[in-house]
Amino acid sequence: MSIASPLGSTFGARLSDSLTSPEDFRKCRRRLNKSLCKLRHNLKIVSHKTESYNPPKVGAEQYNADQRYGDLLLLLAERYSLHALEAKSFLEIGVDGTKYYKQLMRNKLQRAATTTEQLIEMTKDEQSTIKKVEIFVYAALTEGANAIFRKQWDKALSAYSSARCGLELLLDILTGDESSFSKTLLEELIDTSVDPSLRLALSQGTEDTTADLRTVSRKFCLNNSLPHLAPLNDLIVSVKETFFSVPKAEELFKTVNWRNHVAQIDNDALAFQISKLIKIDWKSFSDSNDYDNMYSQWQALVELHQSDLSKNNDDDDPEKVQNGAVLLTYLKYNMLFTKLKRDLLLIDQLNQSSSTVSQTLRANKDILRLYGSVISTVDELKDLPGVYNDEELSESLENMGNFFKAKQSVTVANSYALADKFAEALSVFMHLERVYSVDEHFYKVDAFPFDVASLEEAKELEHSIARLLKKSHVLAQFQAETQGPSEALVADDVFKFPTSGRCLQNIVNVAQKGKIAPVLSKAVLFDVAYNYISYTHDSSKPVDTENREESQDKKKSGFFGIFGR
Repeated sequence: MSIASPLGSTFGARLSDSLTSPEDFRKCRRRLNKSLCKLRHNLKIVSHKTESYNPPKVGAEQYNADQRYGDLLLLLAERYSLHALEAKSFLEIGVDGTKYYKQLMRNKLQRAATTTEQLIEMTKDEQSTIKKVEIFVYAALTEGANAIFRKQWDKALSAYSSARCGLELLLDILTGDESSFSKTLLEELIDTSVDPSLRLALSQGTEDTTADLRTVSRKFCLNNSLPHLAPLNDLIVSVKETFFSVPKAEELFKTVNWRNHVAQIDNDALAFQISKLIKIDWKSFSDSNDYDNMYSQWQALVELHQSDLSKNNDDDDPEKVQNGAVLLTYLKYNMLFTKLKRDLLLIDQLNQSSSTVSQTLRANKDILRLYGSVISTVDELKDLPGVYNDEELSESLENMGNFFKAKQSVTVANSYALADKFAEALSVFMHLERVYSVDEHFYKVDAFPFDVASLEEAKELEHSIARLLKKSHVLAQFQAETQGPSEALVADDVFKFPTSGRCLQNIVNVAQKGKIAPVLSKAVLFDVAYNYISYTHDSSKPVDTENREESQDKKKSGFFGIFGR
């Protein structure tokens, strides 16, 4: 059985196994050895005479007849790469034998690169476009790792540029739910392997390190200095003709305007990504995951710009400092509003998913937490540089926060009502009626990004509160009349005593004729009674023993004195 995904069976397996230590790489390599041994037996290319061993000669003819020959070279290259990574992990932990492990890593990386070059030649007639692109990407990543280890920066730029272009093409053509893991793997390779290596290679040359990696990768992929990777360009163009087209200068946003403050964008990568994000048709989004992806992209731009600001921290030009501050506020402003829209969409989805009372009460707990996140996001917006001095925006954000706090309180009141606690719900609605009011100048800005709030919604909430207040008042009154408090028992009140037959019924059980059941006494009655009981204190006085003895002696002498005299 042939391997369907070269990247999935190699880098995907590494990602699933979470390889970190030398032992992890060794276990994975040994497991790969078993697969190779089994594959050789199945292909009947095992040589038992090891003293006269010659590696099997396989080419395009063998691959066309049996694609498992391609799997053989792919697994061989992966085994060499894992051995090199094992040596690298030993070097990272600082074991003895540094020179040995460096030489081992050098040899294994070179053998892996050579094997992938043979694999490309063998699979030149492969019919599957996706599989063929994955083979080129794997070869480019292997060649790039070898070039960086040898500090051959031009080759590294060409290799990783080809890898990035191939990965971008795969992301474009992969569709369907079954490709979710593949997309995750491709994005992981771009973020953790390709882009950092490209930036490292750029920093060692004369290229601009702030340039957009998308543009850089296309440039070096077209001018590839590695002949065995050059056919990838034709393969990409055959799938997507406009892939290598460079965006026109007028299509890039070189400046941004935030609240009448204009900022220049000096970083080409930042300008390209902002241009791409602004052109997204967010109105077509129906799932919170779409906004989650957009939020991640804005967050990445914020981090990129903050990195640029930290590099130019010593710049004394006030114009550049202000330019950087305005751009940072612009990026954070859009990032936070994207997060706000995502959370509001999640709230709507929770409201629609509840059908029973118990489900609604459980959903309301999550909704209250989400409203807490929304209110915190609004507070972050109010704390952005430049917002406090903008009176219209500051007041609008303040009222927006009040709007979401009111919606959070309405959710609390509705939860009370669902739990038949109409008095508590009435208290919440009465409080909302006092503190929440809307006029024509509730929002002083024309509109918020993504339409997260509007004047019509604020007015509708005010009318809804008034309507729910009346409803809660009626329900609370009805509950008070129909479910009034029962008369307290005599034993519950120390100041109440039985004076009539009706009251005595609260003390004894007369449900059955002739049966009287005593009620347990309350200890507090005895505590109170004790304070009113007086005791004589004569017994506590000491007894005069001497007087008692004298009186006894007198009695004796008086009785027996007749005879004693």
